[in-house]
Amino acid sequence: MATAAPPDRYLRDYYADDELSGEEMGVGELANESRCTSPTSSVYSYESSIDHERMLHEIHGRSFNNTSDYYMLPADPAEHCRLDLQHEMLKQTMGLFLRLDIAEGILAPRQTGIPAVLDVGFGSGAWTVDTARLFPHAEVVGIDLAPANLTCQPPPNCTFECDDVNLGLGRYHSSFDVINARAIASGIADYPSFLEDSIQTLRPGGMFQSIECDLQLFDEQLFPITAEYEDQSGFCWTQRLCVAAREAMGRRGSGIHAGPHIHRWMKGMDDVWAETEENVVYIPIGPWTNDHTERGRYIAELMCEDFFQFMNSVRPLLLTAGYFEETIDMWTNRIHTELNGLHQRLYIRVSIVLPYGANRVF
Repeated sequence: MATAAPPDRYLRDYYADDELSGEEMGVGELANESRCTSPTSSVYSYESSIDHERMLHEIHGRSFNNTSDYYMLPADPAEHCRLDLQHEMLKQTMGLFLRLDIAEGILAPRQTGIPAVLDVGFGSGAWTVDTARLFPHAEVVGIDLAPANLTCQPPPNCTFECDDVNLGLGRYHSSFDVINARAIASGIADYPSFLEDSIQTLRPGGMFQSIECDLQLFDEQLFPITAEYEDQSGFCWTQRLCVAAREAMGRRGSGIHAGPHIHRWMKGMDDVWAETEENVVYIPIGPWTNDHTERGRYIAELMCEDFFQFMNSVRPLLLTAGYFEETIDMWTNRIHTELNGLHQRLYIRVSIVLPYGANRVF
């Protein structure tokens, strides 16, 4: 029989006499589930800074979307800078597409109609803009819970809308040839249902690209790090923060654990896709590997900086979940020591799934 996990002494709930109200923990309106379950479409095209204020609210000094409770990472310029950095790291690792040749074939200019791409969860808008530039003859649409903080004018074939895909993609059905869904699982309540909805959104022959990280770290032999407490062999503070963040996201009902299962779910739809490809990439957190190429070192350094900024991004989530501010400060300091000093040789896993040749819809 499995042994129950010991109570977490870093959580306020561990101390029976130290309880906080919802307002003190920064949740306030977040307890209102109607924002996630409303059957009314939330799509909204934004035009000005006033729209930003309507769509965002502040928690523990960071700005968050005002639409969904599932996704609990910020939507402010600091977070979008991190996502730009993450975009560069992933682009150096795999490009904009796992199989650019397939994307080029699907999005080739045609005599009738315009090829179209949907970027679900555009974040900073970097992938959306880059794809619009790569395929200037195609229509590229990005949707997300909050506006992007673009630093330049997007190409004329690139548009952004605010929408919550948990409410359905009905208005987009049969409208796109390619769907990109990158690092969105933590904001999806039911990923299999989202996949079925996405299939209906694709035109015949279309392609779906999923890129997810599930916050599970691996050692230098690519074994998963399972130790969660200081007295366990193989423990590291970097994984401790990942566990805390993953559990906090899961308690909000998000699909943060979906990443490793997406390929299996797609393979279960064999009558839908002509082919389904998968590529699992292990990216080192910091330049500790034997890859001394300029590109390899650059990717590792980008991953390390991305993780440092991610620690700041999940701070409001951890505070809202009940962790002490002093605990998060301590974790942050010890993680900087682990990673800057290369004391921990860690990989993070990125799962890329690419089904294409959609031949029917539900």
